[in-house]
Amino acid sequence: MNTNAEGEIELLKEQLEKVKQQDRILEEIENRLHKMKDIATYATDHRLSAQERNQLNKQMQEHQAAIKSVENYLTK
Repeated sequence: MNTNAEGEIELLKEQLEKVKQQDRILEEIENRLHKMKDIATYATDHRLSAQERNQLNKQMQEHQAAIKSVENYLTK
């Protein structure tokens, strides 16, 4: 193979790895969003004490923070 073709193959391999990484990040975000939906559904369907609401709010905030953290990798 000539150098130009080798360089193109290398570039395509790098792009493939980047897409795979983005796919893993999006999967993590999707999993977190599903967990947040489950929390919201649970909170809607049950009468919660103030302590339970605070605990669920804390969980939601943790999921939001994790999502924001991994989102940063998508823009790199």
